[in-house]
Amino acid sequence: MARVFFVPPFADSDPKAEPAYRKLRDQAEHRMGAVSRERRIEGVDCRLRGRDCTLRVGEPDPANGQTVAAIIQLGRDAYTVHHLSADPAQLSDPLVLRQSEVYSITDFG
Repeated sequence: MARVFFVPPFADSDPKAEPAYRKLRDQAEHRMGAVSRERRIEGVDCRLRGRDCTLRVGEPDPANGQTVAAIIQLGRDAYTVHHLSADPAQLSDPLVLRQSEVYSITDFG
């Protein structure tokens, strides 16, 4: 069952969620040199560091334990996975997934 869109640490009704998401999209576009899509992704089933796993917004990344803050699609074949940083003012480098590493995608409902 798909959840309502949100960006940790903000709840879906928090007015700070949209600006936080835009900031992550801007970071992804700058890093990848591609335009992000409007799609709101809740989770991905993928191959990560040699293991099959699920990455879902608001849940810990099984590879590093950090909370997934956003998953953003860029163009047709790239995704960035953003994690909460210990310092909210500091953006950490996102994890980049290629289409060949992604099995399925769940959008926010």
